[in-house]
Amino acid sequence: MIKEGISSNEPVTITLTDGGAPLSVETGVSVLNIARQNDIDIIATCGGRGRCRSCRVKLVEGAATQPGVSDLAQLSEDEIREGYRLACQCYPQSTTRYSIAPPNHEISFQILSEPGEWQGQLNSIDQIRENETPYGMAFDIGTTTVVGYLIDLKTGETLSCVSGLNPQTVFGGDLISRITFAAEKTTNVKKLHQRIATFLNDLSEYACGQFGIARTDICKLVVVGNTCMHHLFLGIDPTPLGSAPYRPVIEEAHQCLARACGLRLHEKAQVYMLPIIAGFVGADTVGMILSSRLESRAGNCIAADIGTNAEVVLKTDQGLIACSSPAGPALEGGQIRDGMRAALGAIDKVTAEQDIVVHSIGDAPTLGICGSGLIDAVAVLLDLGIINKTGRLLLEPNGPLPDAIAARLRSGKDGAPEFVMAWASQSGNRLDIVLGQDDIRQLQLAKAAIMSSVDALLQQSGLERSDIDTFLLAGGFGNYINIRSARRIGLIPDLANDRIHYIANAAGLGAQMALLSDQSRAAAENIARKTKYLSLAGYHGFQKMYLGAMGFPTGIKQ
Repeated sequence: MIKEGISSNEPVTITLTDGGAPLSVETGVSVLNIARQNDIDIIATCGGRGRCRSCRVKLVEGAATQPGVSDLAQLSEDEIREGYRLACQCYPQSTTRYSIAPPNHEISFQILSEPGEWQGQLNSIDQIRENETPYGMAFDIGTTTVVGYLIDLKTGETLSCVSGLNPQTVFGGDLISRITFAAEKTTNVKKLHQRIATFLNDLSEYACGQFGIARTDICKLVVVGNTCMHHLFLGIDPTPLGSAPYRPVIEEAHQCLARACGLRLHEKAQVYMLPIIAGFVGADTVGMILSSRLESRAGNCIAADIGTNAEVVLKTDQGLIACSSPAGPALEGGQIRDGMRAALGAIDKVTAEQDIVVHSIGDAPTLGICGSGLIDAVAVLLDLGIINKTGRLLLEPNGPLPDAIAARLRSGKDGAPEFVMAWASQSGNRLDIVLGQDDIRQLQLAKAAIMSSVDALLQQSGLERSDIDTFLLAGGFGNYINIRSARRIGLIPDLANDRIHYIANAAGLGAQMALLSDQSRAAAENIARKTKYLSLAGYHGFQKMYLGAMGFPTGIKQ
């Protein structure tokens, strides 16, 4: 048998798509890497590390390496028996043919596009310059989603809003996966750049079509995003962000011709990029601080943009201090057994009465569970005593349960406990939607990353959680979560509800403000200069904070 990762001089022929051309490849190369080398998309949420099931393929003909530890952990016995393998762990050994298993059929994504209210005055909007058209675009490029706004530069009015999934997600659901992919070969940076540039062209075309103008009428563009997305949009290799000292290649505000970034807009269209604070605290965080008026708010305020990477900023009378922590893809449905993004059919709300009551996006038959539903589910199971404070899922809870809820507790095929969130009869794929022990652990890792970031900023400033006067939740994910559930699992501090506020897509609003006003651009550049950065990698005691945040609170204040 040919061992994984070892090349042979004998090439083999494989076919990856129905009707696709046979590909001649060397043995010792994984199916995932073969696909990437030939520009065939196979989604790999974990970046090809064998930690999720999104890249599964079915071996239809031929021989490949036997299922490994990762296959056995991520795939069911039935799937393996039917020939399914993880593409990142599967190495052809002969002429083979595969069928790429699609992910959950995710459509009608729930993407937060509402930027909040433009708080500027009309007289603070720049006048249109000579030879400029009255149209501009503001883009917020997130790790998972992209949102764009077509803006009337005379009035500040939003004429059209467009959004979609970041097409780079096929190469990994988190920033480290993208950086790792970029580092594999020099052409991968170009591939990642072209993906996002093409997508912004498409979104611009669609936005202009909705309003009845041509894409070439757009003369100004402002883009915000985390540091990695910022670099990839500009075609800059982000690999320096993947190792100490994690320094960005560009930190200052940057302006260039749009065509230099691969955008096909007005021939003289300019792109303005907001400045960056640090390696993983990017222009989107500057936009959030700008639009939320964080500096001028009374008391001790925290603004948090929660996603695959969580950026947290604390404002005190001492100034602004920010940090970042990799929450991972669990809150976007990644590395969760029946996880999916917030799309049609995803369980997004969970409550308990005499039975578990789930709500799915679009009221469609359930296909899986997204981040907000996962948080709700764990909060409910904590209240019922089915999950204890350490995160252990209990087959025999201490207290009595309604019969319908007790019937959902069972041992999985591996003997580990699991809880059925939706029965096969309720689901769109005729399979039980299940929450398992590993899913709970993934959520614990994510929420510990976020809560320990908050704690580190507070400690650095000599404050306690109770000293927080205002907690602001920004971004797509942050604005869809249930605040009570987030408090219950310890994702955010246990503060009174009147201290916690949603601030919509604050980064997108910051981009709009910078598009419309030189004054806002100057303010953004001042914010980036003044905001201190706390590196958690070298912060004394952070590991202890992180481990302490892994557990669940025993309860919350009512």
